[in-house]
Formats: sequence, structure tokens, C-alpha cells
Amino acid sequence: MPSSTEGPLSGEEGPAKPHPLSKNAITGGLLNDEYFWRNHQTWLAEVGYMLRPRYRMDWQPSWLKSKKSILHCEDGLSTLSTIIMDATRISDGCIVALKRVDRSRYPDEEDIARAFAMPSTLADDPRNHTAPVYDILQSPLNENVAFLVMPYLLRIDTVKFATVGEVVECWRQLFEGLQFMHQHHLAHCDINLNNVMMDTVPLLSEIPHPTHWHSDKSYDFKRSIKTRTRTSYPPRYYYIDFGLSYELSPEEPSPRLRVALGGDKSVPEYKNRDAPLDPYKLDIYCLGNLIREHFINKSRCFTFMKPLVEDMVQVEPANRPNMDDAFTRFESLRASLPQGVLRSRVVYDDEFGIPRLYRACRHVVRTLFWMATGTPALPSPPMSR
Repeated sequence: MPSSTEGPLSGEEGPAKPHPLSKNAITGGLLNDEYFWRNHQTWLAEVGYMLRPRYRMDWQPSWLKSKKSILHCEDGLSTLSTIIMDATRISDGCIVALKRVDRSRYPDEEDIARAFAMPSTLADDPRNHTAPVYDILQSPLNENVAFLVMPYLLRIDTVKFATVGEVVECWRQLFEGLQFMHQHHLAHCDINLNNVMMDTVPLLSEIPHPTHWHSDKSYDFKRSIKTRTRTSYPPRYYYIDFGLSYELSPEEPSPRLRVALGGDKSVPEYKNRDAPLDPYKLDIYCLGNLIREHFINKSRCFTFMKPLVEDMVQVEPANRPNMDDAFTRFESLRASLPQGVLRSRVVYDDEFGIPRLYRACRHVVRTLFWMATGTPALPSPPMSR
């Protein structure tokens, strides 16, 4: 790339005098935060991870030669978050995610990853739904920065749920995963929709391009992505982002801590920021509120879950169940749901007219196929992580 567009060699900051292209994403040039990755590109390639052309030192914007709109070019737009970056693992061509961890701000995240997410007894337990970590890399440009090498995952709402059974299985894994964390004395402290993810393949035909605007395009930008149903291709669900988490003493079943403000700002305990709180009960609220806000409030198909969720989101933390009790109640509820309910279509409240009729007809055909082939109404993925 021409020297006029280069940033400094610092591992953290963008150029002191940014090239005009970096001032606005509309022009297609690197944003200030993207220089962090461009400055690490050569080293990442040396240790086995290749970034997309946009972040390579010799990048020449493709639209300058092709005369295409930047919106139609693979290298034209930034990702939404520069804390997470995609890369190709050179050894096998696998697409992975690299998470930048600032140890000065999140001193415990790396240790939690080593204990729960890297190969070990805990990490290999199928009840563990913390996102796997393949490797941890030390930045050569900043001693406070580490990179977690993780699977390329997507948020759980990237693909709509087709059946009630698919949603119930998602909840089961989230309950199971949070119970596992609490039983091993880990409080997440930041459960929200952005921190609950799922496998990408085989639910999608292939890895999608990481920019929001190009999420229907393949990673190499050459094909359209095809989505499948969770009933036919059940994914695993994972918790991510343990920057605000705490490993707690097993001697304290109801600890009291002052925790950082998480992504779910509706937590009642946040109204008094000076008062210590029970991080386990915080997790209970946040999981219940995620289910309430993103499922129950968006479809009338989930009224059966309301009593449990209402208990989980009670204003007074002491009145909320602990995770063992919540999971036991959920499992009893799950076992009581008839096949007809589990196979029923998730009808979202914003569906109207012809699209709603089309989806209903398609669902009938799918259901007949699943029943004829003996496909379970509760689509469980393989037990191994």
C-alpha cells in the first residue's frame, strides 16, 4: 500500500495524521481502529494466520482498478467491531476469529480462557458452552495485548428459528452452559444477545463475509450464502466475552462484588452502582431477560416459558432461583411439551400477509419431511465440543 496511507507501527493507535480515506467509511479507506490489525498483519502471517487483503501491508483498494462501487468489493467495507477480526489459518485453510484482549483492562480474561476454553478436562466437557479457544498469541507490538484464536461464530439471531423445538434446544444449551459455569464458580456478568453465539457451518452453506452489509456473501465474496434449518443441521451455542467475568471461591455460594456495567442495562442492581451484588443472580437475570426480550416479546409461541422467566427477572435478586433450580424447572418444562408444540412454526409478531402465508405453507412441507425421516423435534448437536 502507498506510504501515504500507512499508519504508525504502534500496536494500538491509528495514524497521527490519518489519510483522508480513513476519515469516513464511505470512502472505503481504513478506519483508525483498523490500523491496529494492519500493523500486526505481517507478524500474524508469520505465526500462521492470514488476514483478508484489506488488512495486508501491500493492499491496493480493488475498486480503484475495477471502477466498481466499494459496496460491491470484498475489501470495500470495515467490519462492525475491530476488537474481533477474522483470519485464515494457513495450515488448514480454516476461517477463525481473533479476539484482541487488553490485559490492562481485562486482566482475568486470558486466565479464564485457559481454564475453560482451551483443551483440558473442563473444556472437553460437553456441558461446557464457553466458546473454544484454539490458541493464545502475544502481540509483539504491545505487551498488554493478547489474541484469543477462536472459531468463527455468529450471533444466534443471524438465522431465524423455524420451530419452537429449535428455540427450546437453544435455551437448553444456554441453561446447561450457565449451570456448568456456576458449578465451576465462574460468573459471566455480561450475558446479552451480543455474547451468545452459534456454530456457523453446517447451518450456513459456508462461512459468510464478516461485514454486516455482505453477510449474504461467501467469505471469498464469490457465492451467495444458503441458510438451512436448525432441525436438519443443529448447531451448538456458546457464551463469549469473559472480560467482565469472575472466577469465585467455592466457599462463597452467594458472593457480593462490585462489578462493571454489562451490556444489559436493565439489570435492577445497576440502579445502585455503589452496592455490591451477587454475580450469580446477575447472570440469572440477564439470561432470563435475554429470553424475555428476544423471544417471548417477539412471538406468542413462547407463553409456556413466562412463569420461569418472570421468576428469573425478579427485581429482588434473593427471589430469583439459583441456576440449578432454574435448569431443573426448565428441564421439567421441556419434557412436558408435546411433539405438536415442538414442531410448530415460530410465528414472529412482525409477520404479515403473503410472507406469513408462504412461511406457513413451507413449514407444512418441512414438517412432513422431518416426520417421514424421523428427524427429532428437539434437534440436538453432537455431544463433543
